Amino acid sequence: MSSVREHLPRLTAALILAAAGTACNMPLSGTAPPAPPPVSTPAPATSAPAAAAPTSPPIASATPALAATLAATAAGLPPRPARDEAILILEPGPGSRVTTPLRVAGIADTTFEQALVVRLVLDDGSLLALEPTTIQTEMGTRGPFEVDVPFSLAGERSALLQVYSASARDGGLTHLSSVGVLLALSGPADIRPAQAGREQLQILQPRLVERISGGVAHVEGFGLASFEGTLLVQIYDVDGNQVGSQSIIVQAPEMGVPGPFVADVPYTVTTEGPGRVVVVDPLPAFDGVGHIASVEVILAP
Repeated sequence: MSSVREHLPRLTAALILAAAGTACNMPLSGTAPPAPPPVSTPAPATSAPAAAAPTSPPIASATPALAATLAATAAGLPPRPARDEAILILEPGPGSRVTTPLRVAGIADTTFEQALVVRLVLDDGSLLALEPTTIQTEMGTRGPFEVDVPFSLAGERSALLQVYSASARDGGLTHLSSVGVLLALSGPADIRPAQAGREQLQILQPRLVERISGGVAHVEGFGLASFEGTLLVQIYDVDGNQVGSQSIIVQAPEMGVPGPFVADVPYTVTTEGPGRVVVVDPLPAFDGVGHIASVEVILAP
């Protein structure tokens, strides 16, 4: 996601730790609300046209599913039954001081060949360590993962621990979770607890393998934006080429809390085939990526 990093300034190490410790996909953030009571569904309305700059469209621009989400949010209620975080990092927790080798453990949804990759990205965006691992359960099922990640550096450094899955078709990232940590070669470790949480970025529309045509992808969801309330929606074709992109503003009641989002993203393809809708939570430091969620679709001209 180098394009995200190029457009976002880097912060100082102190601000990085604060942002990574409170805003990335961290189960400790405590954003998981209880299961929602039934809410009424407003009548459908016409979607608003796409905009080049980050937008915050009115409720009237949403489909019935998102309109119900917006109504629930306005009433202080959760929008949907809680969905488990697709890649849940349980150790280390946010803000932990860790030494080498770093033990990483968690639970994840099924992936291609149950494969995951763990990487450590320093505060200047450089890659420090990369370690593959697997989900320890049968194919097609959610299960635990665990791996030791050795690293070497001078002194202490702020870092972002990322765990991600990739597409078997084009190698693009399909999901990524992260947690901010402090790396050290020596001294006592301070492993802080993490808690199970709901998915940080839920894509409610389009649905899995839904056919999208007409050159505009309508995207709805609910999620947490870490930096200035902004998310990035990207469209990729069958070969993993980015064919559409748009920044959007989450309709949250205040910064640092989740809320609904909606966007109409223009894209260009010449033939029909598999594609992917990706929602990114961009960061102003590290490699620019705090969280990724995606859904596989069919893209048509």
